[in-house]
Amino acid sequence: MKQCAFPCPIIAGDRDNVTKLRAHLIEGYQCLDAWLSLSRLVTDVRQRHDCLERAAVLAPENEEIQLAYLEAVVVVEPDHKGALNRLNEIRTLRLISDVKNTHFHEQPRARLLGDILIEIGAVSPVELREVLKAQNNGMPITTDRRLGQLLLRQSMITPSKLAHALIMQQQERSRMRVAPQVLGEYLVEQSYITPQQLELALAEQLRLDQKNQRLSLGQILVRLNMISQALIERAAKEHERAFWAKYGY
Repeated sequence: MKQCAFPCPIIAGDRDNVTKLRAHLIEGYQCLDAWLSLSRLVTDVRQRHDCLERAAVLAPENEEIQLAYLEAVVVVEPDHKGALNRLNEIRTLRLISDVKNTHFHEQPRARLLGDILIEIGAVSPVELREVLKAQNNGMPITTDRRLGQLLLRQSMITPSKLAHALIMQQQERSRMRVAPQVLGEYLVEQSYITPQQLELALAEQLRLDQKNQRLSLGQILVRLNMISQALIERAAKEHERAFWAKYGY
């Protein structure tokens, strides 16, 4: 399989030609540009869903693409809880980021993931500097998650090492009394699960992600019998209420 740049120069003049876009993909190219172009051209909602699903796999950190994919999922499966929850999370965070409120203050921050990986000996400072120079699909590495995924793809760290570093980061945020940013942190803070259970679940999620088997953390926790489906759903609602209460809503 050949990875195309984005935008793709091979299909530069064919983004409105369904036949040529499909031929390009059939030739074995992993082309984000082609899948996005097809998603705009097809009229069948399931075909659009399939195109955006492939685009989302190729660009896991592109929020616009992830949002478009989740919306396509809901069109095909209106009761898909995972997609609905993730959509609500993205929209809520976007709404908050647009709010200018004098009551918002800069909070203490835990160390960056790269610093923690160096401390535990997972990577060296030189290796980290080299990875941070890398670019993926023309976009610089700007988030901890992107860095972790790149290190995994290059086999520089294992899913277990990455999960351990993420747990250390979560525990630092907890000690600083930073409000839980994601559901996993909330589950630990409220003692629904232990940090060790979260670390195991994160490692499993990362391993599955490497095989293009994408499951939510909640699904994995339930699969591993660490928590019930009913409790996950209750905790998700509590987390959402706590998130809004933090800003006076």
